[in-house]
Amino acid sequence: MARRIVLLASFILFAGLFSCSSLQQLVQPPDVKVEDINIADFSFEDVTLDFGLLVNNPNAFGIDLQGYEYSFAVEGKEFLSASEERPFKVDAAGASTVQIPVTINFKKLLSLIKQTQDLDSLNFDLVGKLHPGGVLSAFNIPFERSGRLPNVRIPEIKFSGVKIKNMGFSGIDLELGINVINKNVFGFNIGKLDYDIALAGASVARGVAEKLASVPAKGAGEIKLPISLNFSSALTSLSSALNSGAVQAAIKGRANLGTPFGPITLPFDMAQEIPVLK
Repeated sequence: MARRIVLLASFILFAGLFSCSSLQQLVQPPDVKVEDINIADFSFEDVTLDFGLLVNNPNAFGIDLQGYEYSFAVEGKEFLSASEERPFKVDAAGASTVQIPVTINFKKLLSLIKQTQDLDSLNFDLVGKLHPGGVLSAFNIPFERSGRLPNVRIPEIKFSGVKIKNMGFSGIDLELGINVINKNVFGFNIGKLDYDIALAGASVARGVAEKLASVPAKGAGEIKLPISLNFSSALTSLSSALNSGAVQAAIKGRANLGTPFGPITLPFDMAQEIPVLK
């Protein structure tokens, strides 16, 4: 009886070793590389990078991948990590592309990694694993990619002043100057401006202006908006303010910008005391 037990145990052990050896010869782990990186979404608040992973399957059978995990570091410090169940299939002796989106919020990034404030571009490192199922469930398929991404800053908007172009008995023609200061390494065009302007607390103009200015990288551009006003009792305080040499100006709205990464909408809402130029 004892001899039979020993023989049975030896047979099971031999069969197990043979199965493992055969499995290693028959099954090969897929090869994964980050083939491309695309900007899927872009704004002055955040950017979404779409990492395209090319998965090559050398086996004579298809494989099922269950999902992935990754860690994303900026300037050597981990910024975010994620794990997602996302089943997809790779054909036998074939290749498939898997898209992994990573969203970077610049405000959150600055709060975690202070030194990014003065950098024009940022180093990043993406490290992760694909999780296969079935006969490959014992394998983790690693991938990694390093690169640089632009450090995006919100443009600064300031009034440069209001100029009296013409004053008559019936009203005033004004020109409101607005400076747009760009701290980014890319330029943009201001194609459309939807605005509402108040001077000395009185709403004086609202509308849409188009094809206003080109703002270079690391530079500034100026917008000039003409405003024509008819005198009325409601504008008495404005008339007095214009004669005093300075006036409180406020503007809110949004600008449509054309950038190298596609169109961006820039909302703004600001108030400032500005000089009256004659």
